[in-house]
Amino acid sequence: MNLQTLLADLTGPDAAIRLQTARIIGMLDETAALEALAAQYRAESVGEVKASLAWAGKRVQAARQAGYTTLDALFHHFHIDYELQVEQDKKEADLLKQMQHEADMQLLRERSGKAGDMALGMAIGGALLGTQGMVMGAMTALTPGAEVLSSGLDDRPQIGKQRIPPTRPGDSDIRMILRRLQDDPDPDRRRKAAIDLGSISNNPAALPYLAQAFVEDVNTAVREAAQRSGKLIYWNAIYWEMEQSGALAQELERRKSPVPPTTSHPAIRRIQTQETPAAPSAPEPPPQISLADILRKAEEKRDQRKNKG
Repeated sequence: MNLQTLLADLTGPDAAIRLQTARIIGMLDETAALEALAAQYRAESVGEVKASLAWAGKRVQAARQAGYTTLDALFHHFHIDYELQVEQDKKEADLLKQMQHEADMQLLRERSGKAGDMALGMAIGGALLGTQGMVMGAMTALTPGAEVLSSGLDDRPQIGKQRIPPTRPGDSDIRMILRRLQDDPDPDRRRKAAIDLGSISNNPAALPYLAQAFVEDVNTAVREAAQRSGKLIYWNAIYWEMEQSGALAQELERRKSPVPPTTSHPAIRRIQTQETPAAPSAPEPPPQISLADILRKAEEKRDQRKNKG
């Protein structure tokens, strides 16, 4: 079961299938089908199907306005977005280290005198030896509060969750579970049946029955369980297909973006807003004296000596 199948069934010749598909789309909040729902609503001639199309359209429109998409939901549920976040965190950490190193070296270069030369020597020696601590030690010796610049660079939260792999969609016999979902008078057993369809069977063939329970069951807990299981089955089916076709790798590449030049991380902000110390002003050049002035002053001194004599 995928979006293409749903869209094909939505416009098929069988009114019962169109009704069933509208319910499935509404249960799944499949925002990618919104335009197809609107188009079929305008073309639909069967009143009951038209009403279901309108119901599904309102639900899907609300989901779109809330920012929901199936792809984002399955990325979150299967922890695929954690994989992207880990990579983003690594890029940002590398950027932090690079910016900190550049800021440290810039401040070192702008120091003058013996202390600056010694610190620069320590920094260069540390870089050659791969010892970052020598660089930071030199900076701390030169600049009070320099440790503030480097604090927080490595205190980012580490995400330990791993991506959950997809499972092959099931094709087991689900008739026993369906009977419990549809006919059991106990709402708790119907709710458990809905959960079993998603967690045990994982069979896309259960989607029409889950959608029916989502629309028709009088018990809220049963309806919620039916929708949750329906989405889990649908997400897994899409995830499985994307993994097998290579579309998942393409989507991951599309979602990867380079680390922006600025970031909200406080350590980067501190580095970017650090005021570079002003370079010491050059001494004023001596006043320019012309040759004529020199000769004139020499003659004046000579005349004064003659007069004294």
